[in-house]
Amino acid sequence: MSPDAPRLAPRADPPPEVAEILDKGLRHDGRPLNAAATIAHHPRLLKRFTVFAGLFLTHSVLPARDRELLTLRSAYLMRSDYYFGHHVNTAAAAGLTEEQIRAVATPAAEDPSWTDRDRLLIEVADELLGAVELSEPTWQRLRTAYQDDEAVEAVMLIGFYRMLGGFVNTLGVQRERGIPGWPEPAPPPP
Repeated sequence: MSPDAPRLAPRADPPPEVAEILDKGLRHDGRPLNAAATIAHHPRLLKRFTVFAGLFLTHSVLPARDRELLTLRSAYLMRSDYYFGHHVNTAAAAGLTEEQIRAVATPAAEDPSWTDRDRLLIEVADELLGAVELSEPTWQRLRTAYQDDEAVEAVMLIGFYRMLGGFVNTLGVQRERGIPGWPEPAPPPP
């Protein structure tokens, strides 16, 4: 269970070179996101992190809906209400329905409207985060459904949110005011 308060508070007054990096990133209510402002305690890491995260957010080769489905499922499995909440609106804008967003935050992720491709993505996230690798049959199904670069990105994206979930949960990074948490009713943790 992650702490109820930050173990390391986001940097409020970073030096100018760090503030410049934070100013280029995502913001909420005019402030850098708490996760980035916490990473700012390590300026070199923040600089590299923003480039890597930016690739997924702005230069992804995956269709936006698929990327957001993988992100929400990974955030749920990592018990990261921080990243789940940050991606609810993005997922809706990418085409996931409110019912699908709610379903992805349940152990079985069941929804009658899932396509075969949706179920594959949920299985990929579940398998990779549960077994730490994909079985050969699952990998082959992923390769059949996606181009090589998309399959590589899908696996990397899940790993990225595994890393971030561990980071925000361990350091107790809090959601910004107004960012939703788990859908109602709150899902049981996996």
